Amino acid sequence: MSNVLLSISGHDRPGIVRDVAESMLHLKANIEDSSMTALRGRFTMMMIVKLPEDRSISELKASLAELEQRTRLTVQSQVISDEEASSQALEPDHVITVHGADTVGIVHAVTNALAALNFSIVDVSTRSKASDDGDVYLMVLEVVAGSQSKALKSAMKNVAGDLDIDVEVHTLDDAVL
Repeated sequence: MSNVLLSISGHDRPGIVRDVAESMLHLKANIEDSSMTALRGRFTMMMIVKLPEDRSISELKASLAELEQRTRLTVQSQVISDEEASSQALEPDHVITVHGADTVGIVHAVTNALAALNFSIVDVSTRSKASDDGDVYLMVLEVVAGSQSKALKSAMKNVAGDLDIDVEVHTLDDAVL
């Protein structure tokens, strides 16, 4: 069996996920892991699929080319090893929320502090929003900090003070997901 990482993007519209899923169904490919979002009218998706033994990479590429033609999406594919495909996804144990005036460097400051502590980021969402008082920046991160919650909170408190933004750290309860 072949494991393939797909990256798909295009103008957002209803039915994109269905169209991609239909292409995978025709190949009997199993969608094992995926992440999707829409950003300012653009849709983007990443997924790991597993092809059955009786399907080849060339059949997948032909199906993806047909998908691109039919939907005007852009699709990239990359074969990944069995080991990589079977590795367990990191499970976040903390959520960080960031809120403040939109200034250059917020993402770098937060992620630099996390990298310095060797914490892994599992997911990030950011958004800039206009308000009466100027643009506001919002960011949510899911991170793996393990038992080092105190160090994480301390680092984020320093970032908040340096940038004059609000940063909150929440322990992620399994029941939330």
